[in-house]
This record gives sequence, structure tokens and C-alpha cells, in this order.
Amino acid sequence: MFNISLEQGYGFTTMAAVAAAAILFTAAFYYRAFKRLQPWRRWTLFALRSAAILIVVLLLFRPVFSYYRNLEERKPLVLLLDSSSSMNIADDATGRTRFDRARDRIAQWWEKLQDDFDLQLIEFAQRARPIDDIEQLAELTPEGKATSLVTVVDAPAKKCTPGEVEGVVMFSDGVHNSAGDPVKTAGKLGMVVHTVGVGASLRSDVSYRDIQVTAIDCQDRLMLNNLAKITASVEGIGLEGRVIQVILEEDERQIEQAELTLDGIEGAQPVTFEFRPTTKGRHTYTTRVPAAAEEKIEENNNRSAVALVVEPGIRVLYVEGTVRAEYGALVQRFLAKDPDLEFYALVQTRPNFFIKRTNIPDLELKGIPSDKETIDRFDVFIFGDLDASYIRQQQQELFVDRINEGAGIVMLGGYHSLGPGGWAGTPIGNILPVRLGGREIGQITESFLPVLTPDGVRHPIFANISGFFPTAQGPAKIDGLPLLDGCTTVEGARPGATVLATFSAASGTMPVLAVQPVGRGRVAVFCGDTTRKWQQGPRATDRQSPFLQFWGQMVRWLAGREVAVQIGESISGGTDKGYYEPAEQIVISAVVRDQEGEGARNAPVVANIRGPAGRLDKITLSVAPGPAGHYGGTFEPKTSGTFEITIETRLGEKTLSTDKLVVEVGRPNLEFERLDLDEELLGRIAAAAGGRYVHITTADYLIEQFDRSLQKKRIYIERRLYWPPLFWVLFVGVLTTEWILRRRFQLR
Repeated sequence: MFNISLEQGYGFTTMAAVAAAAILFTAAFYYRAFKRLQPWRRWTLFALRSAAILIVVLLLFRPVFSYYRNLEERKPLVLLLDSSSSMNIADDATGRTRFDRARDRIAQWWEKLQDDFDLQLIEFAQRARPIDDIEQLAELTPEGKATSLVTVVDAPAKKCTPGEVEGVVMFSDGVHNSAGDPVKTAGKLGMVVHTVGVGASLRSDVSYRDIQVTAIDCQDRLMLNNLAKITASVEGIGLEGRVIQVILEEDERQIEQAELTLDGIEGAQPVTFEFRPTTKGRHTYTTRVPAAAEEKIEENNNRSAVALVVEPGIRVLYVEGTVRAEYGALVQRFLAKDPDLEFYALVQTRPNFFIKRTNIPDLELKGIPSDKETIDRFDVFIFGDLDASYIRQQQQELFVDRINEGAGIVMLGGYHSLGPGGWAGTPIGNILPVRLGGREIGQITESFLPVLTPDGVRHPIFANISGFFPTAQGPAKIDGLPLLDGCTTVEGARPGATVLATFSAASGTMPVLAVQPVGRGRVAVFCGDTTRKWQQGPRATDRQSPFLQFWGQMVRWLAGREVAVQIGESISGGTDKGYYEPAEQIVISAVVRDQEGEGARNAPVVANIRGPAGRLDKITLSVAPGPAGHYGGTFEPKTSGTFEITIETRLGEKTLSTDKLVVEVGRPNLEFERLDLDEELLGRIAAAAGGRYVHITTADYLIEQFDRSLQKKRIYIERRLYWPPLFWVLFVGVLTTEWILRRRFQLR
């Protein structure tokens, strides 16, 4: 049965009418214009012009010849071969590996089925790969570092139409250690999937001996010099009562060791290590058990995790008793601009009523905290012009306890702080490095610049900025720093305190900045008023200011970080972890500082990610909540391996980029974490896809169940009755011939 139709959708009547009208119009024109010619000449020209018209009409309407054809062909049958590393285990009586047994069975089946089916072979581990030539089967090796049964179950649908496939047969040990649910994927496939289990349950073998490190519990981030815990889970099979050594390594260097007596109970035994990381950066922590003589598999005797050792974040609580210039300067120009700080600022506008400013999204304070849990969340406390009466003695004792545990505090000068604020004799007043005096001690209203002592010149608080201040040896080396308006009077330094800066007058010298240790914490007093001028004055005249460095280094020193604050454009970046599971998102973060060292807002930040195969991906990082200048984004890796990340931004005409960050996706011995044949999972996959599960030892009967009859198909075939290149050549040829004849007949 055939049919002729037009591609443009018109009927043949329309096409014939158009052709006839054009030909009749041409005939009338030729009769009137060329009636003096001899008839054969006139008819020759008319025939050529009519042929050109017919060619154009065919090109316009495009006739098509179509028909149906019945075919018989072999049905596709897809064989899937697991080539992951776990298939390299030899666990049968002959000593042959799981992979060799599966490969040999596929080769045997191929000989029996190739005449009746369109056989297709796909090998898989974490990804599926078609094998185009059966001769390549002998060259395959089980080297896959992970297994994704989701990927392989879905692979046949990309090569075959579901309704045409006789079936899918998967040879595997059932190890699945990647993302996704293969059972759900199989249920949605639309193809019958049979599973063939290869391997054995090693635990059921009475002669089997093995030690496995089944898990390692290690936080993704460890705090520098803080106590860290790593717990390893160790299981021994067939080795009850054996005493073994469990070793903890940092970057292949042993740092801890513990002894464990294996029990006979199914399940892992925990081994916990405690230590203090001493070096910042990315470190690999490995728990390892030396192999026993009876063990055949040693790859599962260790487990590794990657952690980033970082300095603890600095959280600052700043409390002011009155709205004053210092509050605005510290919050607006320091705390809100420093990318390394999280802060909560409270300023009292009327008795016990505070307005607040913060960049900590998960914290809500109604006033000065009075419970240990909230106070312990902060690393540094700044108390401004706040009277001691607003903090009860029991509340003050909680602050003192936190400082003894390692936090820091600085009390600033003011009309209601230090001695004038009634802090003398209070729990907080007793730990300050100066003798406060009573409420009547008063203020010094003379303008001045603090004079640095020799200890002050060398102290981390004045790192890179001591030249702005005078010393006992002479005036400041850098001119232009505005004078302070005055300071709060104190009686002198306490024994054990270190005076960093002083006020000198005719009446004598008084400490302006003094510090001292308290327990594991640090305490400071700064009597001056107000450092806002140090920020506003130089900024207005486009000069360098020590304001950001002074307060940044003050807070960092109080928190136990003696790190100088750097001024100038910079970008730093990192990831939330150094190691990721397959298909787990990589979380990327960056901190961008502008020319003044403040957090840069709304900068264009891009992460360039190069995968293990050399592929380059780019993602744009968006502004992150919290401190200024922070950006973040996520990237989902498609494969396991090493990923290199470089983060860059552009500030004005300058392009900034980070050093290369390296992260790992997938554990080295992931395939050896579960070694037993998982018949339960393979059975569920087969059941979900309407197939059967069989063990390789009894699998041959499965191929006898396949329908070997040819698949009948009715296909639609369409042939064009025109070919534009040829038709246009004919059209040009006909018109050219007509033109030559008209010239020969002496016509225009």
C-alpha cells in the first residue's frame, strides 16, 4: 500500500491548477509574441518554458511517495557486567575472582544467543560504558573505585526502546555505594531486568578470617589546638579474643595508638582517639589495623577521612550603656566590615532597653545575656560606657568564668564605665589590669595621643601600626593621626599587668591601655575617648588610618589569635570539607576584602572547578549571610576523583584569585567496605523490574526462558519525489537552453 502526498499540505488539484494556469498564461504570451515564428520553433520554446514552470511547481509543493513495510528482526538483549573493584575478590572454591566467573559466563551465553538476539554488552562501575566488540571482553579488568547500580540500571534505556527489548541481565555482586535508589530506578525503567548474583556471603564461611575498619567518625572541621575526637569502628570475623593494635595517622604520620580485643559478636567495636590538631589546613586522618596472617583481603583494614583544621571563629558581644560616637564607629566601621568576625552589638537607649545590631542569624538577645549557654557562645566581650549596676553579680561571675576558660574582654573608657561606673570591687572589675578607683575619680578632658611603651611597640595589638603613635623616645613616625578627646582616669596598673600605652601629664603618667592574662583568657582596659576620630579624620583626607588594624588586632589578641590584620585587596576561599561522598554537593565559600581591608559587598565572585578528566566548570558565588565580604555556592561533581578549585573576583581594574584548592570525591577503598554478595538488593531490583534473581551457579536455565522469535515491525518509509539540488540544476539548464535558442532565433 503506497501513497503520494504533498509536504506543504495542499491537494494535487491545487498543484495542478497552479501549474495549468502558469502554462496557459505562458502559451497565450508565446502565441501573441512569437506567432511569426515557425510552429516547431514556437513549440520548442513553449515546451522549455513549461518544463521550467513544472520544476518550480514541484519545488514549491514537494510531492512525497510513502508506504509501509513489514520487517522481522532480532530483539535486543542487554548484558550488564559489573567491573568494580569488589568483583576482584576470589571467594569460590576454585580461587577464581567474581569478575572472571561473570565474564566467562557472558562469553558462553554470547555463543548461544548471538544468532537469536541482537546482543549488547555494557560494563559498569560508577559509570556505564558500552562495549562495541565482544573481543574486548577478554581485555576488561575490574578497576572501578565505586559502584552505582542506579546508573547501570538506567543505561539500557539510553540505547534501546523499552518495548522492543527482550530483557536486561545484570551480573553483579550487588555492592552499591553511590547515591540513589536502584530499586526505584528499576521500577521506572519499563524493561524486564534479571539479576545474576556473583560471589558468596563471606561471613557464612567458617574458615573466613577478616578485620575490617567499617567506619571512621571524624568531623569535617577540627579546631586548631582544641581537643578533637575521632572514632573508628572495627569488626573482626573469625578472630574472637585476638588482641590487635588500632593506629590513628595524620597525613601518614602516626599520632595515636590503641589496643582492642576483638569479640565474637556481629557488629563493629568502637575505638576513640583524642588529640589536639596543631597545624592548620587540610589533613587526611586514617585509622589502620595491621593485617593478620590469616587475612586474604587487606584493603578493608583502613579507613580515611579528610578534615580541615581551622582556627575557631571569633564571636564578639559588644555592649554600650549609652548611644555615643564610639558605638557607631566600632559597629559600622569595624565589626560590620571585618569578614572574620561575627558580632552582636547592644546599645542601651533607656534603662534596660537595648537596640541591637548583629550578623549572627541564629541568635536573638533581649538584653545582656544572663545564662551560661549564651555567654559561652562568645569569644570576646567589649564593654563600653555601661554602669556596673546593670549586670548582677551572679551574671558577672558567668562572664568571669567564660574568660577563665579562654575568652577575652576589653572595657572602654566612658562616663559610666571603669571607676565612674562603679566597677571597682565587682567580679569583672577585680580581673581588670588597672586599679579603677571610686565613682568620683572622674575624667581627663585634655586631648592627647597615647604614648606607646616599649612593651606596646612590640605587642601584637600594635603590629604594623606603632609608627602612628609617639613613644618615650620621640614623636610618631607617621603624622596626621587625630588626638583623642580625653580618657577616663584610673589609679594605676595592677601587679602582673602589662602597660602598652600611657597618658602623660604634669601630674604624672597613667595607663591608657593595659592587658593581663586571667586563667586561660585575656583582659584589657582602654581608657581613651573616642577612636572614631582615628577612622574619620584620615579617611576624609585620603590618608592611611590605624583604626581597622588597631581594633582588629585587639579583638584577635583577646581571642588568643596573635595575627596581624592585613590592609589591601585580597580574596581567600575554601570548602566546607576536604572529602566528599560520590554525588555529594561541594560547598564553596570565599571572603573578599577591598582596598581598605574591609569586606567587599556585591563583588563578582566565580569559582573555576577542574575535574579529574580535565573538564572545567564555572559557578557564580552569591553573597552569603553573616559577616561582610562572604560569598558561597555549591557544585555537584559527576565523577569521583580529585577536583581543583580556583576562586577569582574583580575589584575595579584588579583581578584577584585564590591559591588552588584540592578536594577529593570518593574514598580510596570504598569498594571494600562491604564485601558480601548482596542477594537481597539484587532480588529487589529484579522484582521491581518484573524479572528474576538467580545465582551464577544456577543461571544457565535463565537463557532458556527467553523468547527467541523474531520481532515483527511495521515501519513507515517515505521517499521524496524531488531533489532540490538536481531540480535547480535542471531549472537553470532549461532556462539557459531557452535563452540560447531565443538568441539563435533572433528574439529579444
